Amino acid sequence: MTPETNTMNRSAIDRAAGLLFEARRSGIALAALEPDCRPATIEQAHAIQDALVLRTDEAVKGWKVAGLEPGKVTRGAIIGSRFWKSPARIKASDMSLLGIEGEIAFRLDEGLPPRDQPYSMDEVIPVVTALPAIEIVDSRFQSYRGTDVLDRLCDCMSNGGLICGEPRPDWREFDLSRISVRLLADGERITEGEGGHANGDPLLPLLALANLLRTGPGLGARQVVTTGTFTGLTFAKPGQTIRVEFAGFGHVEVVLEA
Repeated sequence: MTPETNTMNRSAIDRAAGLLFEARRSGIALAALEPDCRPATIEQAHAIQDALVLRTDEAVKGWKVAGLEPGKVTRGAIIGSRFWKSPARIKASDMSLLGIEGEIAFRLDEGLPPRDQPYSMDEVIPVVTALPAIEIVDSRFQSYRGTDVLDRLCDCMSNGGLICGEPRPDWREFDLSRISVRLLADGERITEGEGGHANGDPLLPLLALANLLRTGPGLGARQVVTTGTFTGLTFAKPGQTIRVEFAGFGHVEVVLEA
């Protein structure tokens, strides 16, 4: 725990984690975290998130990540029960928000363990394999957009799940900063474009996460890191089939069972 995190006492961290865990368990969304257990910093929000994940008693199978600057990188743990292989079928009733994002994710073929020295891109690229993915954005709060970003960070960065397509061992042959992508709902094109990742290259947030976690648990072999949307955030409806296609690279599909 960092000195900044220490300004939030353990009971407040556990209180916030308990509220979020109960919202997950019951399906009853929170209006907000209580004022005495709301985070004031990224570090405090990460500490609450970690306490929440411990309560689930599940393994962390992956991460979502945002930001590049040291001190501003945020991460959301993705637990085992929130992973699916494409084509997937998911009960829409389990995901009240049904936010959809087409992403490029990276599977760790070898771990990037904790260490003092920062990782370089030359060290990261050889130990990962890229794959297409759909992140389902969900929230344990009543209002996703009306909830403060730090509170959402406590909630595993609003992750609802990750659907993984087939890995591409030849992924290094693709320019992922310029790849064409389209998102379809029931075969109807919703969005289409070239590139579109907020950071240009999705490897950049992967590297940022490796260097954030090198002072903590590190990244484990077989974990998957999803690095941000190429398609923006689209809200799906129960009963729809959602498909994301990356030109020449692969596709990923999920049926949102009504």
